[in-house]
Amino acid sequence: SQRLLFWIWGRDDSKNNSFAKKHRVGNRKSIGIENPRNQQIANTNINLTERTSEAVWNSISKRIKQTIQGSLTNTTNNVLAIEGLNQLRQTDLLVSLINQLDKIIVELHESSEKKKTALDDWEALQVEIRKEALRSISGSYVRVEFSGVPTPVAEKILSLSDLSSNDDELPPSQTLLDPILFEKPVIVDGQVLPVDDPRSLIHLERYVTNWLIRTAEIISSEIIEICGQWPELRRLFLDDYLISTRELERLRNRLNSQNRWRTLVERPIHLYESRRILYKINGGEIQISSITEPRDDELRDLGWWQQQVALLIETRDALAPQIQSLVKRVGDLMVVILTQVLGRAIGLVGKGIVQGMGRSLGKG
Repeated sequence: SQRLLFWIWGRDDSKNNSFAKKHRVGNRKSIGIENPRNQQIANTNINLTERTSEAVWNSISKRIKQTIQGSLTNTTNNVLAIEGLNQLRQTDLLVSLINQLDKIIVELHESSEKKKTALDDWEALQVEIRKEALRSISGSYVRVEFSGVPTPVAEKILSLSDLSSNDDELPPSQTLLDPILFEKPVIVDGQVLPVDDPRSLIHLERYVTNWLIRTAEIISSEIIEICGQWPELRRLFLDDYLISTRELERLRNRLNSQNRWRTLVERPIHLYESRRILYKINGGEIQISSITEPRDDELRDLGWWQQQVALLIETRDALAPQIQSLVKRVGDLMVVILTQVLGRAIGLVGKGIVQGMGRSLGKG
């Protein structure tokens, strides 16, 4: 497959392609992955009431809430779990998540004690954000039959779900919380900028949007898994075509295969290349971009198999110049053999044939 060839030989950055999805996974068109250095900030409309981290967060939150209104189209080369949800649940989930994050950030700003422990408590806070978002989209009073018994959806689905899992591609919490809570400067394109600089705001907005999509993916994956156990729930949460058990299982299998490939192959390569993949929303489309940042600590913590993948890439990089040189020399040798040896031999044979034919015609 294309992914396997990219993994073995490396990706040709001049021909990077991603794929746009229209409603179903199979219907795609190709588009380019945007380089973050090419982003335009002249067309952004950023107004800060104050030059504080609170004002920066309010602006980021407001801008993101505007981008997630209406339907979103997947234009990545990935299958997204959130696409399995129906349109209403997709929007409700994203809105609930950003509202819960907004609530947490405001509470941290208002409490100096909570702010001091924010980094240590962030994992627990994220789990609470996910639970509240899931409770919000489930409805407090909605009941659906479970094993023939009308059951409150919100409480039952929370008891069946595991929302403590993490996405390894989420940046460290300090990347987001240090500027927003403690007004620490942001490094953008080699420049140390204050948090109220428009370039810092846009940079942080990308991280928040990435957090939003990846957190929505964690929750959506749990909903899809639970719908496999609780068929009556499918009409409430899922797109119509996933009411079919066959289609639902196909989606679950694709998501599981994709996650295994990412974990075992793509992640070690990204870590070795010091790349981080970010999701973003642009013009109603979910897109991906990559940034380069040090990830050596994560690389050292990889499991055995993942380390072998990274070692294979390192070996390929080390051997590539020698192999290219060998191929070039073999090619040069073949040119010499074909032109100087075989070419001359063929020329002499042809010349002898022509001379023989000339003598025969002369005698005739």
